Amino acid sequence: MDLNTEIFYFINNDLSNPVFDAVLPNFTHLGGLMFLAVLFAILLIITRQNIFNTRKYYGLVKLIAAAIIVMFAITSILKLLFHMPRPYMILDHVKHLGSGGISSSSDPNSFPSGHSATTAAVATVIVLKARDYFKNYKLVWVIMALFLVVIAFSRIYIGMHFPFDVLCGALIGMVSGVLVCRFLKV
Repeated sequence: MDLNTEIFYFINNDLSNPVFDAVLPNFTHLGGLMFLAVLFAILLIITRQNIFNTRKYYGLVKLIAAAIIVMFAITSILKLLFHMPRPYMILDHVKHLGSGGISSSSDPNSFPSGHSATTAAVATVIVLKARDYFKNYKLVWVIMALFLVVIAFSRIYIGMHFPFDVLCGALIGMVSGVLVCRFLKV
């Protein structure tokens, strides 16, 4: 058994407990493309229209939306190129706790993790721009790091991804966020 599979079984089987079983299948949805794309589309409208005096966040929301688009293009191409099946489809004794989202239920491809990529893209933009938008930017950094780690962990725990899928997804999201922050002027 390779290291990727050993780490997968450790998280998916050995760390199994009733609290994680109840919380993580629901929490994992917060990192999904559908959820975050809809959320930031709504925020784009709200900030552009200055609803609730939010105009100051419009640039940040535009960067996040752009990072999600870049990340989606990269992960879609990689999923088509690699066709890596999900762990529960090829391994025995996998604790499979649900699809984790609309896109996951119809997508048999595991590599790279779209949830991890989406979460990392959002978190990276927010972390890179936190000083410009938030007084307590260090707290924002911690929250974004925890959000990314929990989403990535949840994808392995519910049986949808191998650790390598999650790591590569997170790296793709981070690169997408950095590129957008570097080259898109808002």
